[in-house]
Amino acid sequence: MKALLVKSLLLSTSILLITTACYHKDIYDFSELYNDNYDSTKYENLNKFDSVMGTNYSLLEAKYCIKWIEFDVECIYGNEDLTKLIKEMLDLGGFQYQLVKEKHDDSEKQYVSIFQIAGKNYEFRTSSEGDYVDLEIIIPILEKVTRDNNPDYEYNISNLDGGQVANLIFAKSSDLRQAVDEGFPCSLESGYWQWDKEWQWGVYSDIQLKQIPDFEELKTNYHQTLQELYKQGFNVPELTIKRIYIDDIFKGNQIDIMIDGGPLSTSSSDIVGNKVRCFWDSWGVLLAYTLVKHYNGKPTLYDKEEKETTVVTQQEYQMMAEKAFGKRLK
Repeated sequence: MKALLVKSLLLSTSILLITTACYHKDIYDFSELYNDNYDSTKYENLNKFDSVMGTNYSLLEAKYCIKWIEFDVECIYGNEDLTKLIKEMLDLGGFQYQLVKEKHDDSEKQYVSIFQIAGKNYEFRTSSEGDYVDLEIIIPILEKVTRDNNPDYEYNISNLDGGQVANLIFAKSSDLRQAVDEGFPCSLESGYWQWDKEWQWGVYSDIQLKQIPDFEELKTNYHQTLQELYKQGFNVPELTIKRIYIDDIFKGNQIDIMIDGGPLSTSSSDIVGNKVRCFWDSWGVLLAYTLVKHYNGKPTLYDKEEKETTVVTQQEYQMMAEKAFGKRLK
């Protein structure tokens, strides 16, 4: 497993908890290697991104004593598999527990494992209709365990791309926040943007430029714009620059914005000549705002539903974007 190979370089200084909760086998598709038109450089940027995130993970999990386990998210074939996995998750956090009961909930079609910690029962469930782990059910129970028994610490899932192999971490909350600020690949609430109907669905921001900017320079200006908006009281995330990664990940003429090392693009915008068609999500609108403000970009709006283009001035666009960002509640 990739994360294990990276971590082996730091065994002497790391706190390591490596699980064998569920055996998994990686399956690779090499079919495109036999295609005469195969482009060996296609994944260069993706490999670079993976390398940066892997290095950040290894250095910072050692620096901040972040403990971790890996497990296959498709490994549940019976109650015993759920129980084994939960035991390893609780061991990761150093909790003393007793298994109270294993059962199958026929009405909900779920495996159930009940554990007692400090005299209180915690019920873990996952579907019995498939082999996958219902992390959306299990993680909230783990969070409750930490709130009740060790509130200065937390569980989380790192953003290392392991395919169907998940990387569960356990760390002191203050240390994890500092690690993420320094580039550790893990999503925290501080990186989420509350964005719903602030910008009309399907309306792209087309920004015409003299030339497409260098991505490292763009990242600096993107972060500067975010900081300025935050200081002015706008309802935007407050991020360090190391939490932002910008590149054309798959060399598809796109600007991909990755926040906190997310395994999937947080936002992707198309490059067409010297024009950037910025997506209508929060990060895409911020990109358009940055291109207008720092690169003298000329904005137009394109409604994909109506197939209509609307010309707006730079000042009008900035006012529209700022209205969408909104002000933080005091």
